[in-house]
Amino acid sequence: MQGRIALMTTLAAGLLLACRAGSLALQGAEPTALVLEAFVPSAEEAPAETAAPGAVAAPATQAATPAVGLPAERDTDLPYSTYDQPDDVDGYQVHFVYALPSDGEDAFLDINGQIEMSANAMNYWLNSKTGQRLRYDTADGQLDITFIRLPYTADEISQEYRSINSLLEHWLKITGRAKDNKLYVVYYDGFVVTSEGYCGLAPVPPKGIGQTAVLLLRGYNPTRDLPCPRSFTRSADYTGFFEVTILHELLHMLGVVGECGPNYNGSHVNDHPQDLMYHQYDGTFSPLFMYLDFGNDDYYNHGRADCPDLARSIFLEPLPEGAEPPPRWEDTIRNIPPDPLGGIQ
Repeated sequence: MQGRIALMTTLAAGLLLACRAGSLALQGAEPTALVLEAFVPSAEEAPAETAAPGAVAAPATQAATPAVGLPAERDTDLPYSTYDQPDDVDGYQVHFVYALPSDGEDAFLDINGQIEMSANAMNYWLNSKTGQRLRYDTADGQLDITFIRLPYTADEISQEYRSINSLLEHWLKITGRAKDNKLYVVYYDGFVVTSEGYCGLAPVPPKGIGQTAVLLLRGYNPTRDLPCPRSFTRSADYTGFFEVTILHELLHMLGVVGECGPNYNGSHVNDHPQDLMYHQYDGTFSPLFMYLDFGNDDYYNHGRADCPDLARSIFLEPLPEGAEPPPRWEDTIRNIPPDPLGGIQ
């Protein structure tokens, strides 16, 4: 099952966003629930992909990689990476990816500081609520961001928009870019038409498994003529629409919200409209005034050992006592979802 959050262009728009079957979307839409079936792929080896000129090549310890996708050539002299670089620290981490379709316009968000500022703003908000942060993947003290260009056009990917998670996770795993101790946040910068108005996608508990959450930077809802608000934060201490969207989706991958929560409503909560994981968002308040588990009884610091609790997540720093991986983590890291377009083998 996929978790999807749709946001409006401005707070003043006041359009009601409603959740159905674990998906947050424009009211009146009929989201389709998807389930990723877990399976254990056979191990195969292939020649490593060649990094494009100007790109940071894979480290010598990088596993062999199938030669798929397109060369990551870019019109820039700034350094960038097409692989996960050697980590500054060990442990469970969140890795960021900037992805383009084959015909996508490159906004250089991985090297112009925008994704890094967005990620820092997200952690600033979380730290203000919990005193903890998500542990990000860094290399040489900088946020490690992988750049990828997919071998499909934006139109081809848009035709399978409900399966963008599967496509991206499939690609990351068969090219040796996915690691067992990481979650992946993909800023996808290709035009995507979604009848539901989705701006973010992620697998949700209890049936959904996956390591990849996707932010649709150019998502568009033709039914209401509304694009996803391509408006990034301009400050590391201000959390905006995109930051709230991806944090919402990241929490889904961490097991939030569990069915054991007293206010559970299709992988969301229904006890307060300003909760980060509420099942709908009406646009009448700033993301700065959102709660992280209103009442602390559903998914954060509720103290119940038998229910997923963000406070015990192994992806947090400082590392909490009794830290736990997300539910079904072994299934998640073994699973390689199929390529919905069938071209990446």
